[in-house]
Amino acid sequence: MTAIAVQAGPDDIRNLKDIFLAIDVNGDGTLSFDEIEEGLKQLKIPNSEDLLQVLKEADTDGSGFVDYTEFIAATLDSQVYLKEEYLKAAFNMFDKDGSGKIDNDEVLQLLQGDELKSLASKQAISQALKEIDGNGDGEIDFEEFKEMMKKCQV
Repeated sequence: MTAIAVQAGPDDIRNLKDIFLAIDVNGDGTLSFDEIEEGLKQLKIPNSEDLLQVLKEADTDGSGFVDYTEFIAATLDSQVYLKEEYLKAAFNMFDKDGSGKIDNDEVLQLLQGDELKSLASKQAISQALKEIDGNGDGEIDFEEFKEMMKKCQV
């Protein structure tokens, strides 16, 4: 979702950007969980408890804050993140060698140097890829990637 969030065009995320800016009362570009909770109450967002939980899980770098990209990734509507061009761009971020398939090593390369790497062991990535790999060839092609993303719909 983060790979798609960084690709999303301004028209696709305008409302989310406005909500982020409204909640970011101190203007530091990150949201504390207190800011999120208070902002959701003030904006009268329905299901704010559920959204607060989703945003807590969106803190992918474990900083205790939700930055702009994490916020967009967690709140993107499926009509946006399932756009073919965004899916293709995200897929290509993982497909480092341009083979048209994603393997364990490519996922690890993308996470290299990232705090996520400590959370995503080679074994965990291998297991996740097996679950996504519909044809059992050990790699994820674009169609399998799209199917995985469709399952992300809320």
